[in-house]
Amino acid sequence: MNNKTFEVIIIGGGPAGMSAALVLGRSRIKTLILNTEQPRNIVTTHSHGFLTQDGVHPGEILNRAKIQLKKYPSVNYKLQKAIDLEVNTDNFLVKTAQDEYKSKRVVIATGYRDNIDQIGIDGLSEVYGKSIYPCPFCDGFEMADKKLAVIGDGTIAPMFSKTIAHWSNDVIAFTNGEQVADMDLLNNLEKNGISIIEKKIRKLLSKEGKLWGIELEDNSIIEREGGFLSDTQSVESTNFAQKLALPTEPGHFGMETYKVDENKETEIRGLFIIGDARTGWSGVAESVAEGSKVAAVITHQIIDENWID
Repeated sequence: MNNKTFEVIIIGGGPAGMSAALVLGRSRIKTLILNTEQPRNIVTTHSHGFLTQDGVHPGEILNRAKIQLKKYPSVNYKLQKAIDLEVNTDNFLVKTAQDEYKSKRVVIATGYRDNIDQIGIDGLSEVYGKSIYPCPFCDGFEMADKKLAVIGDGTIAPMFSKTIAHWSNDVIAFTNGEQVADMDLLNNLEKNGISIIEKKIRKLLSKEGKLWGIELEDNSIIEREGGFLSDTQSVESTNFAQKLALPTEPGHFGMETYKVDENKETEIRGLFIIGDARTGWSGVAESVAEGSKVAAVITHQIIDENWID
């Protein structure tokens, strides 16, 4: 093989992609990782829920992963953005602005990116990742027993507030001007002590990233100490799967999930999708597990291909 041809190319260097690279490296499989180092969770101060790394900054987890992968000579890490993915008869062609690479197998692990500015709430960017979060399993413990806001629309915010109420008994759902049509849901939330405010949000008030109040269109201010977003307006970081017209199916949180088999392999032989790139929201621990599993699957495939009966 030349220096532009690999057995596996991993597009994306988040928890899923780096986990796959680790197992492939230990299997002595020539692997290329293409990463932009602009992960979805870069705005947060700590990563949670991943054993042995709980509370560590996402950037530090990436740095540790890069250091540990240097031990394995078959793994190549490049700070390059994949801009195109072509499916050829006997291989895949992955293009970056600098080079073109070939491989028989490609793992898409590029994840999603959040578009907080599209939500259109003044002051949201100042608190996102510091006192307003998207995932209670990631940050609910730190927000426990505080005065919390759940911000979203008239459908998802009330539903999401039920989950958030597990961590605090002082939860208010803000629908930002939308009416809640489900009266049964409203009554159910009221029975459980959850309030709904349907007025438009004018601004989130904070100091050094810490939310302290929500100013509404009528000039009233509701005191809050933190909260959660029910929708971050996230989109796929790359459009490779879309361009290849890979089929999808309904997933959790109302998102579409790419159809894969039990090995996370798509209907295109040799093309795998893992982590957030597949589900929209997997979490760090699950993404690491998927990366490890897909690398083991690929290793077994290569062993079988090279075995002479």
